[in-house]
Amino acid sequence: MLPVLEVAPPDLISVQKQDAAEEGFEKPYRIGIEVPVTLDMEKVGQWVVLPEGGKIWRLKINCAGAQALGLNYRELRLPTGSDLFVYTPDQQHVIGAYSSAEIPFNHTFATRPLPGSQLVIEYYEPVPTDSKAILSISGLVYIYRGFDELGSTKSTSSSSCEVNVNCAEGNNWQNQKQGVVKIMTKVGGSYLYCSGTLLNNTAQDFSSLFLTAAHCSKDNNSSASADDYNYWVFYFNYEYPGCTPSSSPNHSITGALKLAIADNPSDIGSDFLLLRLLGDIPGSYYPYYCGWDKVDEVPSSGVCMHHPGGDVKKISTYSSQASSTTWGGTPGTHWSVSWVATANGHGVTEGGSSGSALFNQDGLVIGTLTGGPSSCQNPTDADLFGKVAYSWESNGTDSAHQLKPWLDPLNIGTSKMAGTFNETKAIADFTANVQIIPIGGMINFQDLSAGKPITWHWYFTGGTPAESTDQNPSSIQFGSAGKHDVKLVVTNVHNTDSLIKKAFVDVRSAISPNPSSGHINILTDVNNSSNVTVDIYNMLGQQVQEISFLNPVPASIGVDLPTEGNMFIVKIKQGDWQQTNKVLVLH
Repeated sequence: MLPVLEVAPPDLISVQKQDAAEEGFEKPYRIGIEVPVTLDMEKVGQWVVLPEGGKIWRLKINCAGAQALGLNYRELRLPTGSDLFVYTPDQQHVIGAYSSAEIPFNHTFATRPLPGSQLVIEYYEPVPTDSKAILSISGLVYIYRGFDELGSTKSTSSSSCEVNVNCAEGNNWQNQKQGVVKIMTKVGGSYLYCSGTLLNNTAQDFSSLFLTAAHCSKDNNSSASADDYNYWVFYFNYEYPGCTPSSSPNHSITGALKLAIADNPSDIGSDFLLLRLLGDIPGSYYPYYCGWDKVDEVPSSGVCMHHPGGDVKKISTYSSQASSTTWGGTPGTHWSVSWVATANGHGVTEGGSSGSALFNQDGLVIGTLTGGPSSCQNPTDADLFGKVAYSWESNGTDSAHQLKPWLDPLNIGTSKMAGTFNETKAIADFTANVQIIPIGGMINFQDLSAGKPITWHWYFTGGTPAESTDQNPSSIQFGSAGKHDVKLVVTNVHNTDSLIKKAFVDVRSAISPNPSSGHINILTDVNNSSNVTVDIYNMLGQQVQEISFLNPVPASIGVDLPTEGNMFIVKIKQGDWQQTNKVLVLH
């Protein structure tokens, strides 16, 4: 049994009172509290040495009453070839495998919250290793409200009038939506939901520039520290694939660096915050680097795409001209926008929408949401977005308070920049000719990666060989029953990308069911070109039946056992491969 680390939950009564007192138009939606924890893998947890010489460390963490739990790592260092997983005890929700390639250069890290009040941490270390693992956890992310289970078909955290981004209203915005991201921010001990947008720049270097609102970095009288930004979690593609609820993917990146902000203590200005994500965005996320327009021209129509209450991505539409206004003492800092009813609802904004982009009729970003009174009860009330035109260079005189140095690093003076995908990026993907095989069976793998990779590195848990650098490795043999992971790392001239498919290979006994009513199914090795012979013996060792199947044989064949007898020995031969099983018959 796994050792359990019991962690006391926070005082939710005082937390909820504080939430009620601090609600406001420019207040992000707080959903969690950090619970301090000091955890060192050398002092807690359970080590298990594996037969092949590697070892696994595991620990279960329990914090009562949580809707979800996440982890903050003060320091995380993983040797080459090692893997880190975090999952719920039922293994229905799994994060990982993380390797050394996914850990930021500063070795500070966080894993996103998973549903429930318990987590299991699992670390695998091969033999030999090139260094010693360091896994030092500094805090639990205790989510007490607003958590929608990833992959759930329920949408509960936003109001009923909101419109899913993949309804008809989003048909003309399918590129831009790929740059719209949900954020879980950390400000001191608080966790809050906001929205934001990935931006292009004149260098078009895909440098992961990310725009949101300055007030997303504040809670009460506190501001996010440089260390806090290391723990911000960015959720990509958090959306229903259709108009109605269905599963949602689990794409996230941890950590950011603050580049520029509107932080005048006496006036919020245009309320912008520009970040650079610390980690590379995996190509499989298909990120879109949105375009922008710095010209102070009144937009005639457009949309806002956002994550109200931390919910899946929504879209709100405006079809009449915005107006120039202010949020504070300086005129002309904001756009005022009123939303219209559309075919599938009347999209508005809510807590958690803060920082989302306002797109104009040309599909370019022209503002970021500060707030406003719109709601499902008052859907036509106007919301206010800090202007990109003002954020460009009017909040301050240096690069720490302007968009211009970052969005126009080439200083070419362009006023508008188109959005784009990074079509040169490698994206790892693969399949196999079969996934369910008998013990000792073989599998052929096929590379499906995009971006013209030039190198491939495969890792087969439980496989022989355990690794391959072939593009399409064949005859990989799996000798032990169970579900095994497969990982592929690809590299092209621009970048490296990795993909792990957990429990991708399902290795089973060749015979099922057992016990049997007299009819059994036999798994064959489809990559073995030999004929199959099935010899059946009674318990006296006498052969009572022999059946042959000529190649090519199907992946599964049915065999009827003799009607007399309750126990048989079944020997299956296919070339050099064979398996023998004792089968009980229940008449």
